Amino acid sequence: MKRAPAEDIVAFMSFSDQSDEAVSAIQKFTPRDWNRVVQWMDDAGLSLYFQKRLIEASATQIVPMSVSSHLQRSIALNQARVDDMLGRFRSINQQFDNARVRYAVVKGFSLIPEFCPEAVLRHQADIDYLIDQQSVPAARRVLVDAGYVTQASVSAKESIFVSPGATPSRGDSQYSATAGHAVELHTDVWDSDMHGIQCIPKFLGVSQARPHYSNGLAFPALPDVDAFLLQVLHACRHLFTQWIRMSCLFEIGYFLNRRAGDTALWCAVEQRLQGNALLREFVVIVSELVVQLFAPPLPPLIQDWAEEICPASRVWIDHYARRWAFCELPVHQLSLSPRSKLVLFLQEQYRSESSRRNRAQKPDLSSAALPVKKKPVLLVSDWRKRKHLLRRGVYYALAQARYLCEIPRWRYLNRRTASRRASQPLQASKRAS
Repeated sequence: MKRAPAEDIVAFMSFSDQSDEAVSAIQKFTPRDWNRVVQWMDDAGLSLYFQKRLIEASATQIVPMSVSSHLQRSIALNQARVDDMLGRFRSINQQFDNARVRYAVVKGFSLIPEFCPEAVLRHQADIDYLIDQQSVPAARRVLVDAGYVTQASVSAKESIFVSPGATPSRGDSQYSATAGHAVELHTDVWDSDMHGIQCIPKFLGVSQARPHYSNGLAFPALPDVDAFLLQVLHACRHLFTQWIRMSCLFEIGYFLNRRAGDTALWCAVEQRLQGNALLREFVVIVSELVVQLFAPPLPPLIQDWAEEICPASRVWIDHYARRWAFCELPVHQLSLSPRSKLVLFLQEQYRSESSRRNRAQKPDLSSAALPVKKKPVLLVSDWRKRKHLLRRGVYYALAQARYLCEIPRWRYLNRRTASRRASQPLQASKRAS
């Protein structure tokens, strides 16, 4: 079965050595394929990683000149953006230090070099901090004094500040230094109330911060073990809001590819989770999804945890995870059969009892694809707002229809899995006798 162009791009970027087939497929892309996949790569955060992979594989000749020019221009623009954001980042850190704010940098520049080899390869739209609760007022004052504007958040555990005068950006313009960005303050890395997911004890905080060195700067950040777990939770948060940038999964794959054989690291991960079954399952779900896409090695510890995962979650990983990862971007983009709501089958396995009761009493079908956070910049035209809302309304209806149509197959796959599991002990006892 012929793969979609986006799947061929992901196959080419695999951490395995099996990219020859993907190269052949990419060489057959039509101009229409390239138009679509270039926009998809920009939206998925993979364009600059793709350019680096082309150079590493000595395969720059497989892309048209127009695509090559776009990628080179994007790299140059993003370098200027990184330089600009590093200056802002350095200034905010200094002001936080002066105000005695207790913080740890998360995501963003703290991912260099463990999750990303160079900052210029990442399209960074946010600067994120994990903040001690008592430091929040001081941190807010620092950002307001620096000219940032407060924006409403969907979580009580985060505060969002956006750069003034920012405009909506996509494609080439998103890499510009003038494109908007946000600064986010998080008092916790997980909000159980946000998605109705079972409560996760707070185990990541500023007390774990260690000096981190990146791009010529020193700043407090989480150690590798905690940084990996935070990236897993960050990916799960996107999963349960029904969209994710593929670059987030690629960066986890980069980490796994480099550290899968680091026994001391994975022993530390096991100790850090302290037997928390929910967190172990989240690690398995995200890691196996990454393996399906980019084929990094899977650490033996995660392979062991995978044997104990919830049966329904196993069904979702095996039959839905990869298809869902390639859902439309932006998530509300019109499609006859949107796949974003397929993740609800997985989400339901981890909902809290109170959330299930609330959903049973008052189903909320309008939350089909709420973004993780509101976009930093609002559309200023009333006409554009109405058009945007209409498009999202149509999208929600189609996504809901796709989800409802998939329920019989989901139930069948779960019954089949349960039947197989029930037959395994019987077969084992027959062999023993």
